[in-house]
Amino acid sequence: MIPEQLPQGTSDKETDSEPSSSLIMNFLSHLEELRIRLVRAVLFLAIGTGICLIFSKYLLEFITQTFPTDDAAHLALLQPTEGFVVRLKVAFVAGLFLSSPVWFSQLWGFISPALYKNEKKIIIPVVILSVFAFILGAAFGYWILPYATEYFRSFALDDMTVNWSLGKYLDFSLRLLVAFGVVFELPLIVYLMARLGIVSTKQLRKYRRYVFIGILIASGFITPPDIFTQVVLTIPLIVLYELGIIMASIAIRKREKTE
Repeated sequence: MIPEQLPQGTSDKETDSEPSSSLIMNFLSHLEELRIRLVRAVLFLAIGTGICLIFSKYLLEFITQTFPTDDAAHLALLQPTEGFVVRLKVAFVAGLFLSSPVWFSQLWGFISPALYKNEKKIIIPVVILSVFAFILGAAFGYWILPYATEYFRSFALDDMTVNWSLGKYLDFSLRLLVAFGVVFELPLIVYLMARLGIVSTKQLRKYRRYVFIGILIASGFITPPDIFTQVVLTIPLIVLYELGIIMASIAIRKREKTE
């Protein structure tokens, strides 16, 4: 059999380069889509921050309600620009929660092309549950905040007045809210990975002890540098991981029924 001749003006090298150039084009198209989705998410975050900046006074009062009101403890502005910076921070974090439906939808929308057609049906419920879990986690962090404040305040001597920087206290509070909002996504992530067949309940149980060590290390990074908030965050993370295993078993049963 006579081997098929290449078209005139082409070579083996050029033919071999076609798949690689196709991969490069595919990669660049994914980068472009990522850029568009990031710009969209940042735009809505900026809009949300601008809206929340109008109500920043009331949002700041809502956060500082967690600080004990008595003669022995006070929040103070220690720098000329601190009041303005505090309002911006409150507005930014509030805008983050306000625009969370948009950037969660952009995140899962970017992932969805990698899913099969029957798997894409779960994207909308996942987006809704992601927003709900994010806000629920922040609400739990807000509930924890007065206890954390009282714990740190207890280190002051009986005759000592507690004057904390408003900016520092707000950094501590907002970091706690966002940290709990993020970690409350854990069961949903585990559920989705199990639904897609990436992990199994057997694997989740087998590597449980290593996950717990990782959770303890991660808690040290995402919380303020103290043992109290690290423990406070670690315990819910462990509970959420166990909840994720239960949800994963449900997801696997659903996947087996559809197959």
